[in-house]
Amino acid sequence: MTFLGELRVQARQENLRLVSHFVQGIGQRLSLSDRALFDLELAIEEAATNIIRHAYPGERKGYLLVSASEAGDFVQVTLTDWGVPLDPSKVKPFDIHAPVEARIKGGMGLHFIHALMDSVERTTSAEPGQPNTLTLVKLIERAGAGGAAMSPVQELNAMRSVSEVITSNIKLDDLLNLILGKLVTTIGAERGTLYLVDEERGELWSRVLLQDAGPLSEIRLRIGEGIAGHVAATGAVLNIPDAYADPRFNSQFDKVSGFHTRTILTAPMFNPQQKVIGVVQLLNKRDGAFTFRDERLLAAMAAQAAISIENARLYQQEIQQQLISRELETAHSIQASFLPDRIPALAGWDIGALWRPIRSVAGDFYDFYALADGRLGLVIADVSGKGIPAALFMALSVTVLRYGMSINLSPDEVLRHANEMIISEQRSRMFATAFVGYLAPASSEMLFACGGHNPPLWYRAATGAVEYVTAQGVAVGIFKEAEFALDRLRLEPGDIFVLYTDGITEVLNSAEEEFSEDRLEALIRQHTALPAQDLADLILETISDFSAEQELADDATLVVIKRTGSDR
Repeated sequence: MTFLGELRVQARQENLRLVSHFVQGIGQRLSLSDRALFDLELAIEEAATNIIRHAYPGERKGYLLVSASEAGDFVQVTLTDWGVPLDPSKVKPFDIHAPVEARIKGGMGLHFIHALMDSVERTTSAEPGQPNTLTLVKLIERAGAGGAAMSPVQELNAMRSVSEVITSNIKLDDLLNLILGKLVTTIGAERGTLYLVDEERGELWSRVLLQDAGPLSEIRLRIGEGIAGHVAATGAVLNIPDAYADPRFNSQFDKVSGFHTRTILTAPMFNPQQKVIGVVQLLNKRDGAFTFRDERLLAAMAAQAAISIENARLYQQEIQQQLISRELETAHSIQASFLPDRIPALAGWDIGALWRPIRSVAGDFYDFYALADGRLGLVIADVSGKGIPAALFMALSVTVLRYGMSINLSPDEVLRHANEMIISEQRSRMFATAFVGYLAPASSEMLFACGGHNPPLWYRAATGAVEYVTAQGVAVGIFKEAEFALDRLRLEPGDIFVLYTDGITEVLNSAEEEFSEDRLEALIRQHTALPAQDLADLILETISDFSAEQELADDATLVVIKRTGSDR
């Protein structure tokens, strides 16, 4: 038994034309007579229609596999589905004397299949999801010898068929098999191979081997080597009337496969940038040498095959981009879960915060942590870098800082412990700037330490001045023996304490000017009456307006703390 080919498509009505193209290709390969091809095509179309309608009822989706083989004097076609199995005993017997409407409902299709085929065999599965097969066998009746040369109409039909399958929704391998099969049958070759360029290895590899090549499951050759390699290197169509007379021909493939190559026609496939992305090669014209007309048709259809390959690549890139987008959305959700899920509500205090990554994930973060003694732990930090690496490092930083607060370390000790842990546990040489403060709501006192972070701005209501709050310390994760100073301050009613990252102050406008701490200071002083969250939102809106058409280049994070002096 000789395998001729197979087609796997979704079991949908619009894919019947692909099944028809496949059957026509089989018929042309076997040189079937018009009558034999008509019978075979009609029977297979009827069987495929029954599968589409009855194996996958309603909105149910599934696949149809059509495979063909040559068994002696017979062609055997097997249709496989994984849907609801047909029970022929439940089909009303066909009655040729009944009215037409009754005949249609009474198994006319099954009657035709049996009448047109020499043998029909059906196997059904007992469990859902298992394969059901219908095997149709037809005696091979050959067309008369000495057929006419391919007509322009046949060429146009071949081109139209290829255009139709290119726009269909089937897998690339199935699509290329169909295209190559159409090329082989239309031009009248014995075999065909479609090679794609492997740029990394500088090779051609056989994406589609239309027929069994013995032990050759894949062919690889260097670009510039052999006939196909020469075409890939030069981009020129090559028509070889005598393979063994051409020094570029490698006869080793014939020795391995047992095939004897006589004539070769090879054409390149170009992408829209006119770069060779593959090669189509046909072997052994059945009625002599390949003609100039064959060259033109192969070049034209190779161009269409290239379109399908490029479309498939673009589609795969789109799928990959969608996958990356979904992964980034998931990463954003995970990272956001590290942030506080609510702003603390403390009597006499008004707190606001915002976090705006420029990508799906960020290296900035802030945190509120309720200490056992009633104080509120405050953290703002900025990790070096952006995107996924920064987000991963942010997760590590959040974890070690929270751990330090959970075991009641003072702010300076929290930073010292975090520094030691980060240096010992990571090899990426990333670092983070951080500010850690402990706010006692009742006394308004804040103990704090700073690890190289932007100095918070402290608006003092009593004087109307804005001070920069500093404390000795370097970024976390750089120096193993780093020391961090502990300091303290007391917030009075009306005071505002603003923690921020450099994504706020280093925003650039069209004149390449930074927003700067000076503008942030002035903005705070002008809007001291605003609630904390409104002030935070206003700051973000202001820097967005400041940047105008300039794209924001860094993550931005803010924490605003106001001492209201009220016990509400």
